[in-house]
Amino acid sequence: MKQWNTLKEKLCDIESTLKALLGLRNTFGDHISIKDEVLVYQGDKLLFKSKGHIVNQGLIGIINLMACGTMPTSDSMPSNTFPTTYVKSTMRVGTGGGVTVSSTTALTTEVATAPNSQSGATASPAVGTYRASWLATWNAGTLAAITITELGLKLNIKETLQVFGAGLTANPNMLFSRLSDADGDFVAFLVNILVPLTVEWRLTFTFA
Repeated sequence: MKQWNTLKEKLCDIESTLKALLGLRNTFGDHISIKDEVLVYQGDKLLFKSKGHIVNQGLIGIINLMACGTMPTSDSMPSNTFPTTYVKSTMRVGTGGGVTVSSTTALTTEVATAPNSQSGATASPAVGTYRASWLATWNAGTLAAITITELGLKLNIKETLQVFGAGLTANPNMLFSRLSDADGDFVAFLVNILVPLTVEWRLTFTFA
C-alpha cells in the first residue's frame, strides 16, 4: 500500500502539472515566492541593494511559526500563543569571510556592537504582495572604522523543527539570513564613522 500511495502521489503531481500547463487548472495561490532584500545606507546615501541568503534555520523558523498553534476540537479550546517576553530581533555586521551555505548558523566574524535603534514594519506594496521589514541604525561613531564584509539578520526562531502545536518561546537571536562580500552580494566597504550606518532588511512574499 505504501508503494501504491507513493506512485499515486507522483501521478497526481504529473496530472496537476499538465493541467496547469494546458490552462485547465487554476494555479492561483499554489506557489509563493519569497524575496530576501537588503538595502545599506551610509548617512542618506544608498551604498547598495542586494539579496540575502535565508539559511536552514530560517526556513525551520518559518515552519515552526506556521505550526505553533494547536488544532483544537472545539472553539472553546485555546491554541498555543506567543510568549509574553521576547529577546528582540536584531542585526549584526561582520568582518569575516566564507560563503553562505544552508547550514550556516552565524556570521564568520561577528562585530558585537548592537545597533543604536531598531524597528520593524509590515506593508502591502502591491496587490498580492506582503512584506515584513526590519530597520537597524548604528549612529555616527558607534562602529569603528572597520571594513564590513558580511551582514546578518537574527530573529527569534527555534533552530530545530518543533512538534506541531508547540508554543513559541523566547530564544536567543538565531541567524535567519546572511549576505557577504564572499557571496558576491556586495563589495566590502569601510565604515564612515562620521555618519550613521542604516540597514533595511526586507522579506517580501508574493503569489507566484
